Amino acid sequence: MKRTILKSALAAMLLLGGNTLMAGEAKAPAMHKAPKLKPLTPEAEKAAYALFDALKMKEGIHNALMQSLEIQIKRQPAMAPYKDIYEKFFNKYTKWDDMKKDLAKLYAQAFTPAEMKELTKFYRSKVGQKSLTILPRLTQLSMLLAQQRIARHANELKKAVAARAKELQQDAAKGGK
Repeated sequence: MKRTILKSALAAMLLLGGNTLMAGEAKAPAMHKAPKLKPLTPEAEKAAYALFDALKMKEGIHNALMQSLEIQIKRQPAMAPYKDIYEKFFNKYTKWDDMKKDLAKLYAQAFTPAEMKELTKFYRSKVGQKSLTILPRLTQLSMLLAQQRIARHANELKKAVAARAKELQQDAAKGGK
């Protein structure tokens, strides 16, 4: 039961990063739809592409998808015989040349061309390159620390969920609120 609660808590924390395709949903929830983006100016497009190059985004997206697939296969071993199908599917619909303009539009909504140029300058610097190497591991370790903290207090969560379940059952028995 402790593992189930821990998994539920972690699932809640990771909800927005979940992969609906691998979870078996036929249609992605509305919250996963991409926003409508304003047209991209040539200056913003050029600045975004330079930033993507500095971030090594092409490789990063591919690697993240493949890591996500590996994690899903570990969680759901029955997916293993279909790994090549998932890889082909991801590669077909996440080709860098097909995605980069939409990503540039997305970045242009958040950053001005000047800001993207500053980010590019930083990520091309020695410290910027170091951060690209180290930050993913620090993020991973941060999640591990959070998981450990949650695990230490799983009984508290279990009791709170059980209390709420009892309240809901009582309300349902009374005819609801």
